[in-house]
Amino acid sequence: MKRRPLFPALVPRRLRRGAAAGARTDGTGLPAASPWRIVVLVLLLALGAAMGTGLYESARRVFGGPQISASELAQLRAEHQRLIADNERLQGSLAAAESRLEIERAAKDQFAADLRAAQKEMGDMRNDLAFFDQLIPMDPRQAQVNIRSAELERQGELLRYRVLLMRGGRPSGEFSGRLQFSASGVRAGTATTLDLHPFSVPTEALAGEAAPVALPAADPLALRFRQYQRAEGSLAVPAGFVVRSVTVRVVEGGVVRSQSTINLPA
Repeated sequence: MKRRPLFPALVPRRLRRGAAAGARTDGTGLPAASPWRIVVLVLLLALGAAMGTGLYESARRVFGGPQISASELAQLRAEHQRLIADNERLQGSLAAAESRLEIERAAKDQFAADLRAAQKEMGDMRNDLAFFDQLIPMDPRQAQVNIRSAELERQGELLRYRVLLMRGGRPSGEFSGRLQFSASGVRAGTATTLDLHPFSVPTEALAGEAAPVALPAADPLALRFRQYQRAEGSLAVPAGFVVRSVTVRVVEGGVVRSQSTINLPA
């Protein structure tokens, strides 16, 4: 039994109409649904579906990928550390190479500077030498021939000689002359001085199988040079003559230009 209000006049008319409309049904015994309720329900269902889809995608991204084991992770970390160490080692080698390169460049620059300074100093000295050389008057004796060294060695009945001749100054032409050898010694108990001549091979000795080589046709004592000349050969010593000393002379046109005396041991 439906209860009625004690004072029906006090119930608002709008509420009474809403209650009367809510009491109507759609013929199935159920109250008729409001259109606003249907819209709200659809929105809630759509929002729930969207939230469910987002949660599913997030969970799939976090938990759905391939899993890495602890050993594989340790290997990856070890490889990472190895790569870091290799990188540091290579960087150290590069820094050392760059440092050596800088040192070599500095040494090269210093060497080039020293070389330029030395070349400049040599040029200055050469210019000074040429200048003072022009100021010094020319000494005629500077162009004369000098016997720089003379050696004698006994070889049986022969004397082997070696003579080095040089000209000083700035010679203008060639020197043409001849060597002369004179020996002082004892022969038959008497002091004697003899001229020594180049060793020559007798004609009858040339017929033997073991004959020595004959001297060339040119004069072995002839001299012809511009700056220096070496002369060597053998001198024949007369039989029974004991040589004590030998004087070497350089003769030009009958004039002695230089001489030197060599003493021989007894």
